[in-house]
Amino acid sequence: MERGSHSTRSDRNAAETHGGKHQRGGPTLFWWIMVTVSGTTSLLATRMANPLTVDDVLTAALLFFVVPAVAVLVLSMFHRLLGIALAVLVPFGWLLIASDPADSILLWLVPVIGAALVVAVAAKQNRGRAGLGLAAASAFLVVTVFFTPLPSTAPVTPTTLLVGIDGASWNRIDPLFESGRLPNLKRLTEGGRRARLRSLPSLYSPQIWSTMATGCLPEIHGIWDFGNTQSDFKVGRLWDRMHLDGRSSGVCGWYFTWPPTKGLGVNDFVIPSTLAPDASTFPPEYAFYWQLWAREHPRRSETIPYAVAALRAFKHGVRLSTLRRAFTEVVTRRFEQREFLDQAWRDRSISADLQGDVFCELIRTRRPEFAAILMNQVDKVSHLYWKFIDPESFPEVTDEDRERFSDAIDHLYEAVDANLGKILELVPEEANIVIVSDHGFQAAPRTLAGQFCRIRTENLMAALGYAKTVFGTNVDRKVYLRPTTESFNEREATLERLSSALRGAHLSDETRPFFVLQREGDSIRLEIADRHAIPEHARLVLDDADYALEQLITIRAEARFSGVHHPDGVFLLAGPAAATAVRSDSLHVVDVAPTIAALMNLPFSTDWTGSPAVRGFSTGSVEYADYPAPSETAPVPEDMNEALKEQLRSMGYLE
Repeated sequence: MERGSHSTRSDRNAAETHGGKHQRGGPTLFWWIMVTVSGTTSLLATRMANPLTVDDVLTAALLFFVVPAVAVLVLSMFHRLLGIALAVLVPFGWLLIASDPADSILLWLVPVIGAALVVAVAAKQNRGRAGLGLAAASAFLVVTVFFTPLPSTAPVTPTTLLVGIDGASWNRIDPLFESGRLPNLKRLTEGGRRARLRSLPSLYSPQIWSTMATGCLPEIHGIWDFGNTQSDFKVGRLWDRMHLDGRSSGVCGWYFTWPPTKGLGVNDFVIPSTLAPDASTFPPEYAFYWQLWAREHPRRSETIPYAVAALRAFKHGVRLSTLRRAFTEVVTRRFEQREFLDQAWRDRSISADLQGDVFCELIRTRRPEFAAILMNQVDKVSHLYWKFIDPESFPEVTDEDRERFSDAIDHLYEAVDANLGKILELVPEEANIVIVSDHGFQAAPRTLAGQFCRIRTENLMAALGYAKTVFGTNVDRKVYLRPTTESFNEREATLERLSSALRGAHLSDETRPFFVLQREGDSIRLEIADRHAIPEHARLVLDDADYALEQLITIRAEARFSGVHHPDGVFLLAGPAAATAVRSDSLHVVDVAPTIAALMNLPFSTDWTGSPAVRGFSTGSVEYADYPAPSETAPVPEDMNEALKEQLRSMGYLE
């Protein structure tokens, strides 16, 4: 019996020694410890390389632990050393994905130490109580690494932050304050000064945002519509002056910032709006922002696979939660056919998160003195979904549709507020924060025989023979028409002929003009004259030819773009300067640039007609200087107008 017992023990020891396959609790514990150490090291290295990205517990657990663990175990089935090798290499792989060439070489000590621990565990194969203790310690380490904020220096810049929320209205914001859905904006409002911001008469976003950036009216700054480019500016913007003075600035999403200015410094950044002709950004590695957007709104052939763009995005600050939502939407579209209204607000929400993440990362890494972001998502959804929140103006909307879509606009306000909260975490407490919108929103009026109407701009220009030479955009019931030729004489001749043809337009059985038009700079503002009735089978006489009215004018009993611009936008000043804010419930968009200049001790321009919204700055005591127009120009692609029109159609700016 003794000899048999001895033989059994010897066989058991041999089995335990052979690959550890029959250890009592050994194999399971061994792989658990190894995968935990590998995953924890991966998570720690990633967070140290890019502290903002890992913000989603479930996604992080999947990427750093579950997927690597499955891969390690599968490989170990073929050979034990293959599984160990993968556990060693995983932390290095994640650091390669998350790190930047400019990161410290000391960062690589993290995966080196993690790899050493994995090798030590593999060599020791701890078991029993010691192994359980190591397993518990590794689990505790996982929790600690994920939930403990990494040490970082306190933010010192930007000292001034400008946040543009296209289309934001106090009439939507205030009810959301009461329901607690906009905590970040409410906190700023309670400690700051608010006012309504009166817009330009055109209520046209390109003109207004350019006015706020330059302090000048369109007649001075030279921007009239979305067809303009940066080379059309006749005066400089706030950040152009800062660049001349050697001061740093960062701009994200502002119209007409393409191409980025050459000679920018290590603290500067420029991410043009998605209306730009190509993916040029500064720093250039942020081109993925445009490329991700272009996947859903193709305007160029310069797109890349989602996986490549997502890896680049993760490397440069886009958070796991944003990438998870984007990936979920991509997969959902493969298997579920959604209606346009079911999808549009979701796309805008993800767009807001993507833009907010990029802006946060650039503030963290570039640390500019002044930073500005323009978020246009609220404007886009307000055009489409206003009819679902205003039953008195749109009684034809069904209760079912109102129930489905009534929260779309408010959801985008929440998305913008959440991103504002992320930005505020990276801004010093003593920073001054200015929040503005270019206009508000209201219900679209029924202006043509009690129905909703919009000019079919592209058809109208084609009928007159100007499809290739005149750029047109719809703004609610109005249309802006601008010749694209660079020659002054040709442009004036085109405007004169076009005006004459449009003034003579009338219905076939009438003589009174069908359109009302007015010259505005290099453009014509065109509207339909109000009418109480439309003759049956009406035809529009246009330049000695007649057309069925519905060919040139869209007439609907139910509005597609039910929200239209309102003259009152949003102004909010928060921070130390709020104590010196002018006590007024009304400001004008021309006051924004002087306010920023006063906050940042920038010189004033003699072209400005506005005044700072803070006391203590008199025009007799400030320094004046020129604001030269941006010098950066680039050849515009031949298909630029057609590509831009495609995007404007999706935004509701072209019929």
